[in-house]
Amino acid sequence: MAAALHLQTHPCFHGTYQLSPPPRPSVSFPSSSRSFPSNRRSLSAHVKAAAASSSTTTLQEGIAEFYDESSGIWEDIWGDHMHHGYYDPGSDVSGSDHRAAQIRMIEESLRFAGISEDPANRPKRIVDVGCGIGGSSRYLARKYGAKCQGITLSPVQAGRANALANAQGLADQVCFEVADALNQPFPDEQFDLVWSMESGEHMPDKPKFVKELVRVAAPGGTIIVVTWCHRDLGPSEESLQPWEQKLLNRICDAYYLPEWCSTSDYVKLFQSLSLQDIKAGDWTENVAPFWPAVIRSALTWKGFTSLLRSGLKTIKGALVMPLMIEGFQKGVIKFAIIACRKPAE
Repeated sequence: MAAALHLQTHPCFHGTYQLSPPPRPSVSFPSSSRSFPSNRRSLSAHVKAAAASSSTTTLQEGIAEFYDESSGIWEDIWGDHMHHGYYDPGSDVSGSDHRAAQIRMIEESLRFAGISEDPANRPKRIVDVGCGIGGSSRYLARKYGAKCQGITLSPVQAGRANALANAQGLADQVCFEVADALNQPFPDEQFDLVWSMESGEHMPDKPKFVKELVRVAAPGGTIIVVTWCHRDLGPSEESLQPWEQKLLNRICDAYYLPEWCSTSDYVKLFQSLSLQDIKAGDWTENVAPFWPAVIRSALTWKGFTSLLRSGLKTIKGALVMPLMIEGFQKGVIKFAIIACRKPAE
């Protein structure tokens, strides 16, 4: 039986936040006392919907368990920013300051989106969708003096993020909870800045993910999505090449990723919702040094022993890191940024 939620008021939420993880979502099937639709097509649709829900639940559980297991080793070796760094093209991996590159990734993303440095126009309310252990949230809260709320599927990440916020004197500005990015626990039009740093690749329903980002954005608010994509398809292509799909499937299996989409797919989704000032960038070249650096850190004595202690899911993820490099080098994987603005009322 799932433990009951323990809720407590928090000034950042104007309400409640979760100190202990909620029960993992379950899939409910009709009992025998309920009648199934008599129409065979309706029955088929019902079964497909239940199967899709079950698949999503399994994926979300895998994501949560993967990050429950791996976040500690990442923080120990790389710090509290669980995302790529931004580098000058052709920069020397061995001489790079990788933690500084991760901060630069945040700054370059803000610059790309045109976030104002004017104190009168800075974002005051921010949501961090797929917040990890809260590195971006705390950075943005300090930079702008803003209130920031983060959501993650991982109870371990949410707990660690809140602990770090308390330790750094930011508990009145930032707070974190376990929640689903496809069903965010926020009212409509709440946030001046909707921030998603490398979480979109985990979303099994990209249209619903984008709709939720737009729903919680305030009128005139900015949405920034930094994510892994596959390459855009050519005019005569209907899908990736079989070898490309096979490569991505192996990565998906290790990192609990659903089907990939392209940068142009994201742009079309935002266009369909009438967002303004939509622009996209390919930063693949700017993140090229990152995965070799991660592999090298895993091969140190500290990295190797930490990896062995972390668990099978983390080890499995480490073993496919060379496939990420291969995907980038062969042009299958793209590191994309998409930014847009919700129309002001």
